[in-house]
Amino acid sequence: NVIDPLEVIGGCTLDTLLAKLEGGNLPPKEVARAKKDQQADFPEGIPECGSDALRFGLLAYTVQGRDVNLDMKRVVGYRMFC
Repeated sequence: NVIDPLEVIGGCTLDTLLAKLEGGNLPPKEVARAKKDQQADFPEGIPECGSDALRFGLLAYTVQGRDVNLDMKRVVGYRMFC
């Protein structure tokens, strides 16, 4: 799953996340699986974190390599810090 950075900056409801899956190019079986995973990962949606918290969260992953497995709880924590 890919999360739009604007959803992290401005926040996003669970319904909006699920609706975006319907408009994608995933097969129906994958859409059902992705919906289940998003409901488990983001039961309340994505809280508004702002651009500074997102930047700080991404900087924390620069030493790990090319792939970024962004932890939203970590970004929310950085929101409190920033």
